[in-house]
Amino acid sequence: MLPLSLLFKRFLKLGATAYGGPAMSGQIKQVVVGDYGWIREQEFLHGIALCQLIPGATNVQLVTYVGYRLRGIWGALFSAVAFTLPAFIAIVILSAIYFKMQTLWFIEALFKGLGAIVVAIVLNACITLGRSILSDWKVALISFLSFFGFFFRWNVILIFILAALAALLLNPKGSKLKPPSHEELNPTMKKGKDYLILGPVIILVYLGLVLCYVINPQLTYLSLTLSKIGALAFGGGFTMIPLIQYEVVDHFHWLTTKEFLDGIALGQITPGPIMITATFIGYKLSGLIGALMATIGIFSSSFFILVLLIPHYDRLRRIEIVKTMEQGILGSFIGMLGLVLYNFGRAAFVDIPSIILAGAAFLALLKKIGLPYILLSGGILSILIFGFLK
Repeated sequence: MLPLSLLFKRFLKLGATAYGGPAMSGQIKQVVVGDYGWIREQEFLHGIALCQLIPGATNVQLVTYVGYRLRGIWGALFSAVAFTLPAFIAIVILSAIYFKMQTLWFIEALFKGLGAIVVAIVLNACITLGRSILSDWKVALISFLSFFGFFFRWNVILIFILAALAALLLNPKGSKLKPPSHEELNPTMKKGKDYLILGPVIILVYLGLVLCYVINPQLTYLSLTLSKIGALAFGGGFTMIPLIQYEVVDHFHWLTTKEFLDGIALGQITPGPIMITATFIGYKLSGLIGALMATIGIFSSSFFILVLLIPHYDRLRRIEIVKTMEQGILGSFIGMLGLVLYNFGRAAFVDIPSIILAGAAFLALLKKIGLPYILLSGGILSILIFGFLK
């Protein structure tokens, strides 16, 4: 049985080096399937499909899913906390600098270069995941059509439903890899007492909200608002941005529009989940305790939804129709990833140095150079080229 300490350590490292929004799925797959062989490739793809169907931050859900597979609910909790912790620490430090100095020149220079590198990461993820998911031309067609659905801003859930229905009509071939049997899954899944852990965790969260109300009532409202968004927003972190903007900028006026956009930029340049921007908002309201409660608020709802659904999903996916629909949903995920690549590329490639930097990063990824080294060297070059030299 995998020790929880090792699980925490591995996901902590992954959370410190994972960039690129949906492209993080490729990095997670490389670690849990390729590097350590913790779960089978097909089991990982089942996880992606499930995480696409429920609200919340997709990649946090994905590491939660892997942790649950390995060590039950404790594994899910340790994995989720470890993956988000590096981004939480980074955004707290950057938020303190931002609200004290009100300057982002070095961050803008850093983000410009890292944005180009992120394009390379997304392209590499498209290739890595595409090899596993695009099993035949029918899934590829669903992926292609889904891209245009996302491009024209169709409803995310509608696209997933249409992709699943298209898979039923076309009946694509599934992967040749067989999913593990129920008996091969970690025995902790079978222990109903695991769910007794959820009760105390939920109680702790809501006791924290009560305590926050005593310290700063606005912080409780923020946490509950973010929790509501985390429970209702489908399609990953990017779909949450307009909902959060409406609440924190237009409705409650906790942040100005410029502060909110700067918070999004900080969330982009830090590793880990995109929606770590919630930490920035909480820090503005009430410092470190605000940052902590806002972070818990944005991620807790989807965590509880996921761990409650996994056992039922295990039973459903044995049905042939569900397996076929899952292929369509996975195809739509590649379409979403393709649109992210298009949008990031259009925003990042503003001059020749950014294109060269992205090309060099992609070649380094192909050469299997470690992502931390690529990001570190890329960050230094970004500040030099786009900051000091300009």
